[in-house]
Amino acid sequence: MFDPERLLGSIVGQAMGGAFGGGRGKKSKKSMFRSGDLASKATLGIGALGIAMAAYEHYSNRNQPAPAAPLPAYPPAPAYATPVPVVVAGPGPSAPPPPPPAADLSKLDAAQSEAVLVIRAMIAAAGADGMIDSEERARIVARTSDGGLDAETRNFLEAELAVPRSADEIGAMTPPALVNEVYAAALLALDLDNEPERRFLDRLAGATGLAEQARHDIHRQLLA
Repeated sequence: MFDPERLLGSIVGQAMGGAFGGGRGKKSKKSMFRSGDLASKATLGIGALGIAMAAYEHYSNRNQPAPAAPLPAYPPAPAYATPVPVVVAGPGPSAPPPPPPAADLSKLDAAQSEAVLVIRAMIAAAGADGMIDSEERARIVARTSDGGLDAETRNFLEAELAVPRSADEIGAMTPPALVNEVYAAALLALDLDNEPERRFLDRLAGATGLAEQARHDIHRQLLA
C-alpha cells in the first residue's frame, strides 16, 4: 500500500546523512537540525519534517536484520545411500511481471497529502541542478527500498525522480498553511553553494509568497 509518510522519512534520513540532493559527496547535514529541538520546528510549521525524522529512526531500528536462526541438525546419511540424480527442467517462456500499480493520490488523508507535497518539494530542489540522472535515481530508489517500501511507493518515487517538478509547480501546489514547511524541505534537500539551487529557492519563495523575514528565520533556524 502506498505509504508517503514512510517514504518521506527515508528521504529525510538520506538528506540528513548527506546522501540525497545537495548532500552528494558533501558533509553530513545532520547539523542542520538541532537534535531534539522540536519547539523551533513547530514555530516554522515543519510538522511533517519533524515527524519524518522520528519515523526514519523508528523504521531504521525496526528494520535491523534479525539474527539468523540456527539450522536444524540432521543425522548423517547412511553410508550405503546412493545419491539420486535430480533432473532440473530448463526455464520455460515466461511473461514479464506487470508493472507496479500507480499510487492513487485521490484517497490520501491530509497527513499523507502533506507528505507527498514535501517529497515533491525535496525532489524538485534536489533536481534543480540537473544532477538527478539515471544512476542517481537508481541509488536513491535502492536506499529507500532498503527500508522495506512496497512496489507502489517505489513506483511513485521513481516517477517523481524521473520528472522533478519546477519551483512554480511546487508553489502552485502549496497551500498557505504549508509554505514554511515546503520551503524548509527544499532547503534541506539542496546545497546553497550551488547557483542553480539558490535560484530554485529564490523562485520557490516567490511562487509560494514566502515573506522575506519568514525566509530569513527558516535559514537561521535550520542552518544554525
